[in-house]
Amino acid sequence: MRPGDDTPGDGAPAGKEEVSITEASPEVLEELTKLFSGSHAADARGSDDEPGPESDPESDPGIHVESGVAEGDRSDATPMGEVVSIVDADLDGHDPTPGPPDPLIKPLMVAPGGTDVPLDRNDTVVIVDDDMDRVVIVDDDRPDPRFEERQRRQKRRERLRRVKWVKLTALVAVVVTVVMAILGSSLFGIRSVVFEGNVYMSDETVETVTGMLEGASVFSVDTAAAREAVMKDPWVAEVRITTSLRRTALVEVAERVPVVWYVGEDQKARVIDARGFIIATLEGWPTGYLQVVGTGPSLAAGSYADDVYRAAAQLVLALPDELRGRVKSLELSAGGELSMNLTGGTIVRFGPPTDLQNKLVAVVVLFRRQDPGTLLVVDVSTGSPTVQVK
Repeated sequence: MRPGDDTPGDGAPAGKEEVSITEASPEVLEELTKLFSGSHAADARGSDDEPGPESDPESDPGIHVESGVAEGDRSDATPMGEVVSIVDADLDGHDPTPGPPDPLIKPLMVAPGGTDVPLDRNDTVVIVDDDMDRVVIVDDDRPDPRFEERQRRQKRRERLRRVKWVKLTALVAVVVTVVMAILGSSLFGIRSVVFEGNVYMSDETVETVTGMLEGASVFSVDTAAAREAVMKDPWVAEVRITTSLRRTALVEVAERVPVVWYVGEDQKARVIDARGFIIATLEGWPTGYLQVVGTGPSLAAGSYADDVYRAAAQLVLALPDELRGRVKSLELSAGGELSMNLTGGTIVRFGPPTDLQNKLVAVVVLFRRQDPGTLLVVDVSTGSPTVQVK
């Protein structure tokens, strides 16, 4: 009901009256003004002052107070012109607690002049130190020219580094090629080849090896191939080839030592060393070595004879000096038994070519006790010597 109007409105229900806040007594208005004066004062101070405990919205999260004065009543200093609105957050669904920022809402930057400048999510705010009133907004969507320049410089440095390594590699390759060409040239060619230790080595082997070494550089000569050519000679047991800066090559040869020989089925003599290796095949019969009487296989030089011939050669090498001078020859029977003929006509039978060392020791002990000239046959094939006197 308006003031001064004693009749109820047409739309108001009967028996009820509308009460206006201006019809309250001054004491009630003053009490309400004191009650909400803290919130009203905090709004009037602005955001620079911190709110007191009376105006802290978090002290009563369920109630929000909005106070204000009508635009036309600002000149009126009386509290009668204030309008107080009490809002319950539980009733209208408003949550006073701020939630996480909405990513779709773009933030605003308040410029020093008071103008609100919208910022993009990717923008960067830069405050110039020498001018605190200037705020520069850098749009990150546009590439920084200095960044592109740094990228170009980095790529250029990498390209120059690669070119430097390529040039260095090429230079090293050229230097190595030149050095190898000089070392392999005729400036260091071998002028003379010297052989040492060769007695029975063939002249063909000497000529072949000399042709391989002469003229070749001392740094690049193929000594392995030359050594292999020397080792093909059956008389050679070992060889060593060395070169020097004096442009010479030295070939040191160790030849095999012949021990015994036998006649093959082709009536050619086979010279054998201590390992049973056939050193040479001769048309005539040698006289400087002991013969193994009997007919053996016709093997070529460079191959190995049967084990019985190897045993005969090792037996001859084991003979003591007191007995070596008395041995005329060895003999191999058709059954593979070995015997020894002495100059006085004495025959020593060893039997199968096994355990020859012990059998030879028994013969030497017997000859030291008894003169071999009085004995006709000495048989040690069983290990214990038996004698037959003349």
